[in-house]
Amino acid sequence: MKILIITTNGITATFQSWPERLQARGLVRRGHQVRAITYRGKQDFNRLEHEVIDEVAVHRVKRRGWLSWELARDLVTGPKPDVVHLHHLSNQLAYEAAIICKLRRIPLVMTPHGLFHDPYLVVDRDRPFDAPARYSDMILSVRQFVRAMVKQFKPKRHLKNYLNHSPLLLMDKVLVLSRHGKEVALKLGVPEKRLAIVANAIDQDWAGEDSELPAEVKGFKGPLVLYMGQFKYRKGFDLLAKAIPAILEGCPGARFVFTGHSPIHEAELIRLVEAANARDKLILLHTPSEGEKAALFRRAAQSGAYVLPTRYEGFGIPLIEAMSLGCPVISTNIPVIDELIKDGENGLLFPLEDVAGLAAAVVRLLQDNGLHQKLAHGGYETVKRYFTPVILDQLEAVYREVSKK
Repeated sequence: MKILIITTNGITATFQSWPERLQARGLVRRGHQVRAITYRGKQDFNRLEHEVIDEVAVHRVKRRGWLSWELARDLVTGPKPDVVHLHHLSNQLAYEAAIICKLRRIPLVMTPHGLFHDPYLVVDRDRPFDAPARYSDMILSVRQFVRAMVKQFKPKRHLKNYLNHSPLLLMDKVLVLSRHGKEVALKLGVPEKRLAIVANAIDQDWAGEDSELPAEVKGFKGPLVLYMGQFKYRKGFDLLAKAIPAILEGCPGARFVFTGHSPIHEAELIRLVEAANARDKLILLHTPSEGEKAALFRRAAQSGAYVLPTRYEGFGIPLIEAMSLGCPVISTNIPVIDELIKDGENGLLFPLEDVAGLAAAVVRLLQDNGLHQKLAHGGYETVKRYFTPVILDQLEAVYREVSKK
């Protein structure tokens, strides 16, 4: 099949494990012809207008708000795909692409990654479960747009709301990542017959055997508590930092590795750790390579755990990456995460915002080798259903359905 993926920045040479790149690479290996259209920007990873990544021709286009002449020209004059797969509800290329594809009778599929990331839907993107979702504020149709304008004359805000969200109702199929995502999409008005759950994938061989630990971690033999993610409050880095004193009380020999590629609140992390007089227990790393990331998971698999104290996840890719390498995981008992982790079977869960519960879960795991082994085994068995061949089978079935091929 001829498949066109239209996304934001998801296919780059820099980030190998992002969902769109895994999808594109897997489809190419199955013999499909795959192209991609993404944003063109000023970063090293998105500066080039044309690039071939994993045998996928990537065309990066300029945009002015929700309008891109380059996108229109590509969709009208370029090779006609059998199906177009859009990613992200915030994708500013989605509305224009959907209209053109409808006119050209090209089947459309969308994966909205993390519906509760949406500032129109939730009060606080860092803490989306603190208040009820604002479904009535969402604008997905012209009728809703007119109603919103009559109620409150804010044309710029309402138009942005409409352009962001209306593509959902134009899709032949919306691929949500979880049961929670399906519930949200139904409340937004997407017909159930146009919904399917297709999770993100992970390559079984994503972690090479030649991965090497960062120098800061080499030589340490004790329990390693690993946090890998952005230093954003949504990811809950602050909760783990606050739990460090209680964890050290139960496991004095533990060390804490915090690493991520977006250190937006790194100063807050350091302040919390210093307030706990535990700065010497913290190993702070920046932007680990794929090999270093794999090595850290493997090291925590020997003695330690991967902790994701998140306040919201659209899916939870780092959890399945850890599971795939036999590393026990601990995370928050919230929607989406509770679909992936069954407490005591393939990981441990603690209540949202419960620092004491988080610390107790970490101490319990570090002190119980039998539990460590059980969770590692359960995690690996779980992750098998997310391996790329399984997810690609589901994707291909959707593509055949919408394209009648």
